[in-house]
Amino acid sequence: MAERPDRSPLITSLRLVSKLIPGNYLKTFIYLNVIARPRKAIRMMLNSFYRMDHIYEVLRESKKSYTGNFTILEFGTAKGYAFTKMLYATKYLKMDDRVVVHTFDSFEGLPASADTAEQRHWKEGAFKGDYEVLDAYCRQRYRNYKIHKGMFEDTLTDSLLAELKDQPPILIWVDCDYYEPARLVVERLIPYLPTGCVIYFDDVDAEFGSRLSGEAKLIYETNHGLFGNDIELVPDKNLSMDSGRIYRFINRKHDLQYERTVDRYWGAGVPRSPSNDSPLP
Repeated sequence: MAERPDRSPLITSLRLVSKLIPGNYLKTFIYLNVIARPRKAIRMMLNSFYRMDHIYEVLRESKKSYTGNFTILEFGTAKGYAFTKMLYATKYLKMDDRVVVHTFDSFEGLPASADTAEQRHWKEGAFKGDYEVLDAYCRQRYRNYKIHKGMFEDTLTDSLLAELKDQPPILIWVDCDYYEPARLVVERLIPYLPTGCVIYFDDVDAEFGSRLSGEAKLIYETNHGLFGNDIELVPDKNLSMDSGRIYRFINRKHDLQYERTVDRYWGAGVPRSPSNDSPLP
């Protein structure tokens, strides 16, 4: 049977325009500038807002479904752009009495990297911040924050990690750029992360998303047994759109879970009797 031609109005219109405009050069020019470029601009414009969308979604999920207090942990502060937006989100949703937002940075810019791929992508000293300026800005607006100045291995202390037992993380914001600090962060936090915790990796697209370096390497290795076969990072497409940056942490080694406001049994329901045989309920 012959394949049925596409009859959509858009395709039909484009074919008509193609017939009316002479010359391949002119047709190509119109396609690139009237169709391809606006389409890419619209896609980039829509996706440019996704980085903050999921903050509100995670907070709403926690507010609606879980009891207790929580933390958000950001690693890689720079000048505090994302940090202050996370703080504002907790305030806007009236969760600043339940969520403490922590941020960690040396505020001295990126250190040197021994990885040649990371050297190509990142510049030593980039993303330098100012602790005093950021702290002064936050003191005037927020009360539920802590800024940890220093290297991750020094500021992720045992006493701070112990606090996470009573205030489990709901969002980990990994903006470490390099593989080694990202790995250190995840490795230290694993015993304190409930299944379902959201982990956002800001720089998975470095080196075109190659699994051979950076944060993408950590994701790949985690899902191939780096921390054991019971630990996995599952992409959350509802939160990440098509960015590939947002994951749900899964750990079947222990039963650490958020305490729900109501009992919820997946897949359990009241059996239904036949009502009609159509696809409708």
